[in-house]
Amino acid sequence: MHIVIAVLVLGFSLVCALLVFQRSMIGRSETGSRRWVIAAGIVTGLGVWATHFIAMLGYQPGFPVKFDAFVTLMSALIAVIGLTVATAIASNGNATLRKFFAALVASGTVIVMHYFGMTAMKDSVRITYDAGLVLLSIIVCVGFYGLAYACRISTIALVRNLTSWACAMLAILGVHFLGTAAMTMTPLATMPESGWLLGAGALSAVIATSICLILMFSALAAGLDSLVVQMRSIESLKLSALADSSQEALFMVSARGKVIQANMAAETMIGIPRDDMPGADIVDILQLGDLGNFTDGEDRLLGEHVLHMPGGHDVTVEITIRAMQNSEARFTVFAVRDLTRRLRQEAKVRALAYRDTLTGLPNRTAFNMTLETAIRDKPYACSDLAVLIIDVDEFKEVNDQFGHATGDSLLKVAGRRISSCLSPSDMVARLGGDEFAIILRGRASIHQIKWTANKILKAFATPITLGTRTLSMGASIGIAMAEPEATGTARVLTAADRALYAAKEAGRGCYRVYDAALHEVHEQKRDLEAALHEAIEGDQFVLHFQPKVCSHTRAIVGREALIRWNRPGRGMVYPDTFIPVAEQSLLINDIGRWTIRAACEAAVKWDATETVAVNLSARQFLDPDLVADVRDVLRETGLNPARLELEITETALILNKQLAATILMELKALGIKIALDDFGTGYSSMSYVQSFPFDRLKIDRSFVAAMNGDRKSRAIVEAIISLAHSLDIPVVAEGVETEEQASLLRSLLCEELQGFLIARPEPFTSPDQAEPKSDKAHAALSAA
Repeated sequence: MHIVIAVLVLGFSLVCALLVFQRSMIGRSETGSRRWVIAAGIVTGLGVWATHFIAMLGYQPGFPVKFDAFVTLMSALIAVIGLTVATAIASNGNATLRKFFAALVASGTVIVMHYFGMTAMKDSVRITYDAGLVLLSIIVCVGFYGLAYACRISTIALVRNLTSWACAMLAILGVHFLGTAAMTMTPLATMPESGWLLGAGALSAVIATSICLILMFSALAAGLDSLVVQMRSIESLKLSALADSSQEALFMVSARGKVIQANMAAETMIGIPRDDMPGADIVDILQLGDLGNFTDGEDRLLGEHVLHMPGGHDVTVEITIRAMQNSEARFTVFAVRDLTRRLRQEAKVRALAYRDTLTGLPNRTAFNMTLETAIRDKPYACSDLAVLIIDVDEFKEVNDQFGHATGDSLLKVAGRRISSCLSPSDMVARLGGDEFAIILRGRASIHQIKWTANKILKAFATPITLGTRTLSMGASIGIAMAEPEATGTARVLTAADRALYAAKEAGRGCYRVYDAALHEVHEQKRDLEAALHEAIEGDQFVLHFQPKVCSHTRAIVGREALIRWNRPGRGMVYPDTFIPVAEQSLLINDIGRWTIRAACEAAVKWDATETVAVNLSARQFLDPDLVADVRDVLRETGLNPARLELEITETALILNKQLAATILMELKALGIKIALDDFGTGYSSMSYVQSFPFDRLKIDRSFVAAMNGDRKSRAIVEAIISLAHSLDIPVVAEGVETEEQASLLRSLLCEELQGFLIARPEPFTSPDQAEPKSDKAHAALSAA
């Protein structure tokens, strides 16, 4: 029973000692920490001493045993002093050597206390020891105490604390039980009567009870004190962290206007250490002048205020006053918010809203606002306000060839060159992409406006050096005058856009003024566009077909469908008149859809060996519904897909090469044929033949017309035919008008011919009317 009590007392005393030790580690002052270290040593020493003697009470050697009181008390003193020293050493740092030294002191204290305490029985028994077991007890004690102090690297982790506690228990119990096992007691013949001797009765029980009470009260004191301090520390940290986490500078001010406390933001903003602020006048710190009575208990917003800082810079702040009261006193909190970041962000937003980030010029929004204001500020003469829209020529090609970085550099140079040609009263803006716009003011005449436009064109004509590259740059300019009756920006900008388009149509690198003649051209186009809408709804289009024949037999192998517009009151209108307008207005998709259907409906009535060819414009080729429309037409008309041939120009391919390849593969999957029209006129024709799955090449009529008299044109025709044959692609020659041309093409092994020599485009009405054409072709062949 005594052994169980001893183990419980030891375990409880070590828990109490651990609590007291932890309390010493979080002491708020050096003196307070030292006191708790001493308390931890006393608790541990008394607990170990009590464990030893309670266990000895349970030892029954079979004869009466008396204890020397002086030795007994001295052993308690040894335990207290030694373990206090060990605790002090451990509490001053976590160095490995320090922990090892603390473990040696603690284990040495326990060993000395045990074996010295055993000498308290020297007057009643003779004690002998087994040296091996004594040595083992010392080793066990030192080893486990070393582990116990090593585990005190952390006083927070539960697992480490439990490990430390268990190792200390094993160290102390190991010394006691191994030391007791190593001991042999022999009773003396006579019991000396001298000295202060204690029996193993009530006195030992009282000592044990007293030690337990001491341990219990020590633990409670440490625990309660630690809990109170921890709660206060947590609350203080919460309040401090809450105040310091605020971006506002917070000042707690007394009723007399003196600062009581300030947060970290106040120190950062004002530049005064917050420990120096208590007692200072809040009016002086915030440079407020006379605040009057601010302790009236009402919250107030003082609004924006400028603080003049010692470094010479100003800080704009917003000050709010809040009245506060607790159980002890009333005070006022001044909340000061720095508006610098907000003002900077607002300025940045304004810059982003009205400034082009690449060139630094005003953007479209700023330009429109300025133009609208200029138009609204009337009156002004006709030449006093003009708008120029500038488009950088060949900019897309530069971007594609040299990359976006080079394109961006080119735009920056363009912006600087335009700006250098203007006066301070003018404005230049980048509208987006490669498009710039200018507002010209105060020009005396239209001639001065044109002179400025010419100056800009000359500035663009100067080559640009970007790194190791020298690039040529050009521009097209559209000019529009702001008429006195103008009521907004839209009309002027639309006119300038139309003038720019006219400059591009004129060959680029020039300017055009939106005048009466250009307005008339635009009105005609607008009327033509309206008429095209009516033509689509009224089914006013017709198809003419031009035969293609075999160059050797002159037998018809197919026909090309050519659209005509039978415009009411105007007669037959050719495609070169209305197709450009249809492409601009996107009507080309509806017209092209009608053309494919009409051509297939006609072809089903022909000989099954004849094909029908339909031209696709660049915009129609990129129509997302093209493949589906062709599929529907073939299904509904019943035409064999192999008899339909779609002719595509290089212009359609250059817009988006990857998309074009996808569309061509989808069309080929339907079973139709693809022909490259006007071959040889583009700079990348060879690459297109290599990249795309063409079934036929059509030599442009310009080479055919000149090949008999121009050696270079003939060489080009020969090269095209040779290239096509090497790729197993048949060739069609367009624009064949003489027998001399036909003979030469036949000798060059060109497979098919098309042109006025064979037949002019005509409506196709029935198979019976097509037969004489074939006879006429055979007759022409015989005559040749």
